[in-house]
This record gives sequence, C-alpha cells and structure tokens, in this order.
Amino acid sequence: MHWVTLNGLMTFHSIVELGSINRAAHGLNVSQSSLTRTLQQLEARLGGALVTRTPKGVELTAFGELVFTHATDIKKQVGKTETAIKLHQDTSAQLLRVGVVMVHPLLPFCKSVVRLVEKHPEFRIELRFGSAAEMLAGLQQDNLDIVLYYILKGSEADGLVQDVLAEEEVAVFASSSHPLVNNPSPSIKDIAGSRWVLGPPDVSITRLITSVFEESGTPGPDVAIEVDMIPLRRAITQNSQFLSAFQTHHVDPKLANGKLVRIAFPIKQEHRPIGTIRIGQHTRLTRTFVSILKEIYQAELG
Repeated sequence: MHWVTLNGLMTFHSIVELGSINRAAHGLNVSQSSLTRTLQQLEARLGGALVTRTPKGVELTAFGELVFTHATDIKKQVGKTETAIKLHQDTSAQLLRVGVVMVHPLLPFCKSVVRLVEKHPEFRIELRFGSAAEMLAGLQQDNLDIVLYYILKGSEADGLVQDVLAEEEVAVFASSSHPLVNNPSPSIKDIAGSRWVLGPPDVSITRLITSVFEESGTPGPDVAIEVDMIPLRRAITQNSQFLSAFQTHHVDPKLANGKLVRIAFPIKQEHRPIGTIRIGQHTRLTRTFVSILKEIYQAELG
C-alpha cells in the first residue's frame, strides 16, 4: 500500500475518532492545514468524499463509513504488528553485555552467570572486566547493557538505574599461622608491625586501610606486595605471614575451610552496597539476570 494511503487512513481514523480536524491536528501535533491536505489526498486517491464538515465537527459520508470500518481493522493490525516487532526485538536480542568491576563476590557472581545460561539457553553472555571508569564509559557509549559495581550516589548516579544486591564490609585477614590470629584485641601498633598485601593506592580498600593508619597517626601500612587481582592477593595472604584486607564476602569460602582467619581489628567504615547499574528500562535479558543475581546473592550473602 502506498504510504500516503496508509498515513491518510490513520489520519482519517483519528479525525473521526476525535470528531473534528482541529482536535485531530492538536492530538497528532500537526497543523490543521497539513491534516486537511492529508485528508484531501486520501479522498482523491480513493475517489470519494469521506466526511462533511459541520458546525460541531465532521460527519461520515456513506462512503466514509465503509472506509472507516476498514481503517479501524487496519489500525488494529498495525498495532498487532508493532507489538510483534517489539516482542521479536526483545526475544531476539540474546546477547547480554556485562561490564564487571571486581568488587562483587566471585562465587555468587559466577553461579548467577551459569544459572542464567542454563535456565535460558537462548541467551549468551559477554563479560568484560575493567576499572569503574572503563565500565561506566562502556555503559554510556552503549557498548554494555549492564555493569556490576558499587551503587553510585549523588551526581554520579544521574541518569542511571541501579539495583542493590548486597552490602560489603571490609575486614583484615591473615593465614591461620599468623601471630595476630590469637590476639583477641590487636591495636593499631600490632597491625603496623606486620607487612601487607594490598591493591594499588587508588583502590578503595587500600584507601580505607591507609586512612585507618593516618587517623591514628601511625605510619603505614607497610605494603610488601601490591597486587590488584583479588584471587591472587587472597592466595598470597593465605600462604604467607602478610596481612591483607578484603570484603568479607570475597573470603567466606576460605574462612569456612580455615585458610584465612579474620583478625579482630575493628575498622570504621561506611558499608557500601554493591549492585547493578544500567541506563533506561529493563530488557528481558537484564531483568532476568538481575532477578537471578538477587536470588543467589540473598541466599549466599544474606
């Protein structure tokens, strides 16, 4: 069907539904003259008058009543087509692009990814790891669908949609053979007497530990090994006499088998929630993924 005819039929239908050309022009956000011209083009193409103008608006001619019936059917079909296209787009967009800043607990995250593709074999996941700046830039540039990171606040959160999954707590840990394990109340001097394995200075946990020393006026921490990879830092800690600091949910499995022990040293901190970040409404993929994340994180982290 020629586009003028389809456009004209939908315009004609709106005129009849709203009762006048003026109201239809307002409802469609076009000028009255433009709407009149579209109607005239349709009448010329179909070969007959569709409406007559009255002081109260428009009235259908006998020919117009026939055309209006068909226009109503066509409008319904157009609506069904639009719905089907949208559904197809939602279900055919099977690739979920996930940006990950590794502050999330590794085991629950891995379980969530595996469960998603096991329950929905039509889905495929592409994981990208990097810094917060890189992942958030990927989200803004539409290179990622969702990012796993801390929940952002203030101006950083403008334009973003976030879902909280869990809260983090940072604590000091050591191997089971470390001397501080048997100290029920170690002081900052005791902590300063040990060497550390920590991430780079700009990593949030390293900044937190550094602030503990600064607030007490004690030099430190004495970092023997700087490594950003949490699994590697964890492995070094459990096989050395170095202290380290982790989010507690990153070491829970190690605590269970005794490879790492939490040192009884209190750290003043703001418990930061971790979660997912996206732009705009959920897609079927992101909604399903977040639902699985929440289920697993709640079961394993409480």
